[in-house]
This record gives sequence, structure tokens and C-alpha cells, in this order.
Amino acid sequence: MKIGPAKRFISALVLFIRIGCYHSYAQTTISGKVMDERGTLIPNANIAILDKNNTISAFTFSDHDGSFTLKTALAVDTLAIKATRLGFEAGLFLVPNRSQSTQLVLKESALKLQELTVRAPPIILRKDTIDYRVSAFQAEGDRTIADVIKRMPGIEIKENGQIVYQGNPIDKYYINGLDLLEGRYNLANENLPAAAVSKVQVMENDQPIKILKSKVFSEKASLNIQLKKVTTTGSAKVGVGLSPALWDVNITPMIFKRSFQAITSVQSNNTGTDLSRQLDILTKSSQANIPAPALSIQSLNTPSISPDRWLDNRSHLASLNLIKKTRNQTELKLGLGIRDEVQQQAGRNYTRLLTPGGIVEIDEQIANRSDTKALNANLLIEKNTERLFLKNNTSGQFGQIDGDGKLSRNQLQTDQQLTARQTQLQNSLSIITHAGKQLLNINSRTVYNRRPETLAVRPGVFPDLFNAGKSLQSISQDVFTTELDARNSISFTRQFARVAFTPMAGLNFQNHQFESAMSTQAGDSTRTHGNAFRNDLKYLYLAPFAQVGGYYESSKWQIELNLPFRMYAFRVSDFTQNSHQKQTQLAFEPSLTARYRATEYTDFTSALSYSYDFGNPSQVYSGFILRSYRNVQKAQGAVPVNRILLGRIGINYKNPLSLIFINLAGSVMRIINNLQYRTSIDSTGAAELTFVLNNNTQLSRDVHLGIGKYFGGIKTSLKLNSDVGFTRSEQVVTDRQVAVRNRNYRLGLSGSTLFTSYLGVELSGNTHFFQNRVADQRQKTSSISQLLLAIDIYPGKANALRLDIERYATRGSASQNQLYLNFRYRYTFGKRKIDLEIRGTNLTNAQNYLSIVNSAFTIAESGFRLRPRQVTTGVRFPF
Repeated sequence: MKIGPAKRFISALVLFIRIGCYHSYAQTTISGKVMDERGTLIPNANIAILDKNNTISAFTFSDHDGSFTLKTALAVDTLAIKATRLGFEAGLFLVPNRSQSTQLVLKESALKLQELTVRAPPIILRKDTIDYRVSAFQAEGDRTIADVIKRMPGIEIKENGQIVYQGNPIDKYYINGLDLLEGRYNLANENLPAAAVSKVQVMENDQPIKILKSKVFSEKASLNIQLKKVTTTGSAKVGVGLSPALWDVNITPMIFKRSFQAITSVQSNNTGTDLSRQLDILTKSSQANIPAPALSIQSLNTPSISPDRWLDNRSHLASLNLIKKTRNQTELKLGLGIRDEVQQQAGRNYTRLLTPGGIVEIDEQIANRSDTKALNANLLIEKNTERLFLKNNTSGQFGQIDGDGKLSRNQLQTDQQLTARQTQLQNSLSIITHAGKQLLNINSRTVYNRRPETLAVRPGVFPDLFNAGKSLQSISQDVFTTELDARNSISFTRQFARVAFTPMAGLNFQNHQFESAMSTQAGDSTRTHGNAFRNDLKYLYLAPFAQVGGYYESSKWQIELNLPFRMYAFRVSDFTQNSHQKQTQLAFEPSLTARYRATEYTDFTSALSYSYDFGNPSQVYSGFILRSYRNVQKAQGAVPVNRILLGRIGINYKNPLSLIFINLAGSVMRIINNLQYRTSIDSTGAAELTFVLNNNTQLSRDVHLGIGKYFGGIKTSLKLNSDVGFTRSEQVVTDRQVAVRNRNYRLGLSGSTLFTSYLGVELSGNTHFFQNRVADQRQKTSSISQLLLAIDIYPGKANALRLDIERYATRGSASQNQLYLNFRYRYTFGKRKIDLEIRGTNLTNAQNYLSIVNSAFTIAESGFRLRPRQVTTGVRFPF
């Protein structure tokens, strides 16, 4: 019988995991207590298992009651255990190599002990907490804690700064146990000096609400930055350059005390540093729902390379974050952020649209400019104890975007102007307290959004639709959106031995109002179009619900089951069409989440859910809306009903002794929709999108594999991340119902090593393949590959030289190979370790970068104009 490639891959993967897990199954567990000759228990004793070369293979400290537990996989008949404690003679104990409990008796000593150095292992596992010792992963050139975290096995930092552990984003980012930034942790991660941090802790299955521990399951991980001492720290950087005139300023002082923390930052640059990420919320639990903009200027695809290669900016940012913890365990938080930024982009868009009749090509030359101003503020009060949880967060986000787009297509110049304002106000309240023998949980969140938008295009577009085929001088689209969203619930949790039951009831409400108007100019006349091109809609959504939840926890299992019943009621009033419709839907949306801990190092996770999604109000607008200069949209007017079945399974393995982390996860999602996309594409590529009532199915399958391994003896970290995704949907394209298939493959490898104290190397590669198919039309496989090599040379304690070589290869309708060369020289002087830096970027003076984006039946290639060669000089000093 032949074995296919997929089965061979799975067999090899299983074998690899079994090899990695071998030590955990062959381990010997030694436990016991440390005491003196009188039987008095000794806490904080150093206990280590030594191999034949007297090297530590396992290490721990005795607890407050003198107890300890060690695990080892040494293949010897007899184990050598060494125990030391100040005031006692060092003890060496020989025990048979089998799991057992023993007592280690130390003799008191008044003699001066010889100097003894015990080096802790780089990673220590304590139940669900993993400690990464920063000094074990830190290189000479590292300045911020983000530089160090990216080397830690099992942890990955994405391009936007989001931290991922074992394939999943972290839920909380603490500093000394306090959540100062409420999800905006880039501000700390990219500015906190690495020298101030002793260890990075990952807390698996972290339940941040103390009163819910062992009652509500959490499969999320949190990260805690443990500082060396209560300190005032931070850094300041000032850099300048010529041709053109460049500046880069960053002043970020930080205060970390036991009950008070503060981070203040003032930043400004025109060197390509993206400051918006400093204010981005990266944790899902802290994110607010902001409706997507209705209108846009045709833009270039954002390159996948670092923003300082392509971002043409003038950016200014100011941020203030404070937290004060009172004696009664109440936390007061204040956060303020202001951003003022101008960005420009220039390049070429080449888009291919796959249709049943063939491929439509669009070639555009684009030059855009946007001016963005944003302010966010939040005030939070929180009390988190084992008896009470209280959290109230009041926040506001205000933004303004003024955009101008110059576009040339087939020698026809098109001007686009966009103005958008965004206001969001939010208040969320959560109270959990004891009510007799059960817990009472009250949650309330209210969000208000307001967004006026205007898009003007000259000359006008879609003349067949708007002016009987005659040319238009201009077209203008005005949109005004307001939305009030309120979600309220109350629940009780009752514990019975290992099982907790949580009945819940609640009410969700949404009031969405949308108005739009369209006007065109032809000759000397201006026309405001009628009802077919207007919207005046009120969308009311009401969803009362009741559910019963259960949670079970044992030494091996954590299981959570939720059985909610919801009554969704909609009322859509279309005042333009003078129509009113009501719709109700009873929905049963069960979900099951389970975690099985096979060993201390291996656990399996799974989840299964069935839910309903009713889209968003933009899918019920009956009048045409000009989304962009070549996209106009009209909806059916019916409420979308999407039924979603989602299944997920994963395995996580971690071994702090062999310093290896493995995670493998797969998911399948099936969506049954009642509305179907109907896209009409003319010969110019202009797309008219409508929705039609027709049941259709979308199927997605994804597999992720991540492997991280650290070799402590040679300070080398290796990581592998791979993703495979398949999507199949049914759409109507140019009046034909077709199947749209998308395939995506990604493979990433990275490694870093410190060969000697004078030489370090980082190497990473990433390849992404994707392919589209619409009916019988198949797009050839496109790909983007990146290879980065960084060489750090330390000729002396005060000198550091870094060379970066980056190669990018893009394969689409055209091919491109790009080579970038960057350097940095750093001289560190004085006791305060002040850095004098000289940086050179894009020394090869590469002009363009080719980016490819794959979506449904569209392949879009963007040739993005890069920043020219530049050299800057700067000074950086820590506080």
C-alpha cells in the first residue's frame, strides 16, 4: 500500500514530537525535604542534580516548608544531588536513579563558606508559569526587552508588535504584576531597557480575575515583565541626518514602584518609524468595536517589510499612562495618547481580477497623502481580590483623517479626496462578588460611535450607472453613521466539588443609523441623485439570551461547556424606500472547550462551537454607495444570517530541561450564508457589488506548526513557524455562479547565536505561496520570500558593529529580487552606558518593493516606492 505525502508528513511530525517528548516519559522524579540535624526544615536551599561532568542538569529551591521536587532524564544508575544553604555545609547525596522521596540533612557550619556560584537554568517551569531568565537570552547589542523576547523559544513577536505564545496571542501584559497599559504594550515592550528586567514570565491558562480561579476556564496566556528592582528607568534618544533633513526623537521615562507605575513618552520622527503602533491595542479583551470606514481612497498594498524601509512620514506622539494601587487593593489607571502624523505613498498597483470569462487587468500609478490626528483617553478603576472583582473603564477615541489621492490609469488622471471623522465613547462595568454560597457576576458595556465621511472623485466614475453613459466632471459621496451598542448580562456561579455551574441571562441592543447621499457634476449642472443612490436607514437589533454554563477541573482535565439560547430580533426601517421589515431568529449556540494535561510538559486542547452571525448593517443598505473610485456597492436589503460551525484541536509541548517548545493546531470552519456576493466587473475592472438572497457555503481549513529550541551552552535559538490555509466559497461573478478557491502556504525559519563574546549572528527566512482559482480560471502560484542576515561584531567592550543584509524575492506576473544593506555602529561610554550611534539604511539605494496581496478572486501587486539611502547620527542614554 502506497503512503501519500500527507501521511508521510504526519508520521514524521508525530515521530518528531515523540522524540521531543521522550525525556518527559523517561524522567525520574526526586522529591523530599531539606532539614538540619535537629529536624528543622530549611527553606530556600539550593538543590541541584549533577551529571558526571559536575554540570547542573536540574535545579530548584526548597519551598518555605523545606519541600522540593526535581525531575531529570539522566541515563545513569546513581544520581548525585547537591544541596547548599548559607550557614550549612554543602551536602552531596547519592541516590538510586528511580522516582522516590528522600530527605536531605545538612550540617550547620560556622565556617566561612567558599565562594559558590550556582547558575540558574535559562527556563524554569513552575506549574503553569514559565520563567525565562533574561540574561540567558540577552545579547550585547540588545537595548529593549523586545530585543530579548524575540529570541525566547515558544514566543514570537509579529510585525505589528503583538506577542504570540505557542501560536496564540497573549491576553495580558503585566509589569511587576500590574496591567498598566491595558493592551497597548508596544509602548513598554519597545522602550523598556532590557538591563532593567530580570525575567520574563509566561502564565499559561491565566485567569486574571482572582475570584474566578478554579471556577471559569481560561486557555489564554499572559506575560509578566519582572524587573530587577523597584526602579526609575527609561531612555531618551535624539538622532539627526542629512539629505533630506532627518530627525528621530524619543524620550520615554518610566517609574515602577510597588504600588505606583508610570510611563510617559514623547516621540517625533521622519525616518520611517511607525508611531501609531505605540497606541494600538494588541489584546482582544481590551479592544473596542470600531465600525470599519465606509469610504476609502485607492491605496497601495502595505509592504510586508519593516516600515522604516518604506514609510514616508512626519510623525509626532505624546503618551501618558499611570497606575496607582491603594492599600485596599484598588487600582486607578489613567491613559492618554495623542498622535499627529502625515504619510505619503507612491508607486504602482497592478491588479488581476479572475472572472469566468477571463482575467481583467488594472494598472494604476498612485501618489497618496494622508493627514491623521488621533486622541485616545481612558480612566479605569479596578479592584481584584478573592472576594470582590470590580472594574469600570471609561474611554474615548477621537480621530480625523484628511486624504488626497492622485491616480493615473491609461493616461487618465483621477483625483480623490477623503475626509473622515471618528468619535467613540465607551463605558464598561464588571462586578463579581459573593452572594451567599455563589458568585454574582454583573457585566455592562455601552459603546457610542459617530463617523461622518466624504469621498470626492474627479473626473466622475461609473458614467453608465450615474449619467446614462455620458462623462462626469466629478462625483461626491457623503456618508453619516451613528451607532449605539449596549451589552448587559447577569450570572451566578455555584461550586460543587470540582464542578462549577453558571446560569446567565442578558440583553444585547444595537441602534445603527445610516444616511448617505450622492451628487454628480456634468458641465455646469450639479445633480443630487434620487432614492436609488440614497440611504436613510435605521437598524435596530435586540437579543435577549439565557444560558447555562459548566466548568470542570481536575489534575488532568479542564472542561468548559456553554449552552446559550438567544432570541435575535431585528427591525430595519428604510425611509428612502419607505419599507419596514421585522425578523426574529431563535438560536441555540453551544460551545465546548477542553484541555487535557497528558504530562507536566504535554497538553491537548480542543474546542467546538456552533454560532450565528448576522453580519453588519452595511449589508442591508438598499441604495448604491461609492466605496472607492472603482467600487460601487448595493445590498439586497435583507438581514444576513450566517451559521458558523467551528472546530479546533491542538497539542502543546514544552520541556524546560531540553529547552524545546512545540505547538501544532488545526481548525475547520464551515459557514452557511443566506446572502451571496454578486460581483459585476466590466472591461475596465470597475466592480459593482450587490448581495442576492441565495444560500451558499464557505469552508476554511487551517493548520499551524510552531517549534522553538534553545541551546543554552552555545546561546543559540532556533524557531520554525508554518501555516497552511485553504478556503472555498461560492459567489456570483459576472452573472455566473462559481466556486472561488484560495490556497496559502507559509514557512518561516529563524535562528540567532552568539559564537563568541565578539561575534553574533541572526538569520531568518520566510516564504509565502498563494494561489487563486475561479471556476476554470486558475492564477499561477505567486510567492514572496524574505531572507535576513544580521552580523553583530564586538571588537571591544565599548564598540558594537551590526550589518544587516536583506534579500526579498517576489514572483507574480512579474519577478523582482531586491537586496538591502544596512549598518549600525555603536560606541558606549561612561558609567551610565550612553550610546553614540551611526546608522545607515538602504545603502544599495533600492527604489521599489513589489508586494502581493491575495484575496478571493483578486491578485493585487503593488510596486511601493522605498525610502532613499539615508545616514543618521544619534545619542541614546538610559535614565
